Amino acid sequence: MNAQFLVIARDPAIIPGVHHHCDEWCEYCPVTTRCLAFRCMAEFRRQHGRFDARMPFATTDEAVAFTRELAAAEGTTTDELDALMAEPSGQSGADNSDPLAATAWEYAVRAALFVVPAARSMPRPRPARPRPEPIDVVLWYHLRIYMVLFRALVAQTGGDACADRIERATGCAKLALTSVQRSRAALDSLRGGNDEAEIEALMALLETLERGVDQRFPKARGFVRVGLDCPVA
Repeated sequence: MNAQFLVIARDPAIIPGVHHHCDEWCEYCPVTTRCLAFRCMAEFRRQHGRFDARMPFATTDEAVAFTRELAAAEGTTTDELDALMAEPSGQSGADNSDPLAATAWEYAVRAALFVVPAARSMPRPRPARPRPEPIDVVLWYHLRIYMVLFRALVAQTGGDACADRIERATGCAKLALTSVQRSRAALDSLRGGNDEAEIEALMALLETLERGVDQRFPKARGFVRVGLDCPVA
């Protein structure tokens, strides 16, 4: 275990589990100083001298090791990650043919084709803003919706229906709903150009996803992400 991660985890200011169901958009998060994952990531960068690197990890193995050390520091497990890493590619047992996952993937692909060209044409570097631009919102969430929904489905369909697994599934579903809602609002604000038909198609996919999440995870809307959905002392 990374000893410094354990030191950070013992800080009483840390909000337990706040990073478990977040959208990873640290630039716009008000609780980064109280987030174990954010602070451990900063420590990882310091230890490896990667302050200016865009990506903190040089390899997949590094990312996996970081995830396991982070879990060890907070006293949780990485059962799903371990199961995925233990099986050959495509043989983890996760059903990626689920209609809900398929819809999320279709949205990810169509949204990428819609926003990536426009995002690439924007000047770099772009000035910091208190809130992201609508096109940035669509770009940020387009693949994350699929990823977090897939996590929810894997946790839900796992053989061990323990409280921790149910909480992971419901929390991930709540994040999926939040991401869908933010994406829909962003797309709505992009109306008025020549892409109205494609925006309508993307909005329809998001509506289908929202209905599907509500049906599969009926408790997701009521799931409270402490520190994100409500303040914490």
